[in-house]
Amino acid sequence: MSELEAIRTLLAAAGLPASAAEMAGLAATYPAYRAAIDALYAVPTARYVDPATRFHAQARLVEWDR
Repeated sequence: MSELEAIRTLLAAAGLPASAAEMAGLAATYPAYRAAIDALYAVPTARYVDPATRFHAQARLVEWDR
């Protein structure tokens, strides 16, 4: 599938209209975006990392001023 066909398919799936000039511009930059997205998943150790920030609620007994 060429870049232009991929752009046309993605835009159609999203229901977004685009002119021929816009599609040509997106097709020209698509390989760089695709490589950047693929690089996000290329780090082997990233699959074992827990990316979520977690809140651990712990009860604390605090003495009030009396």
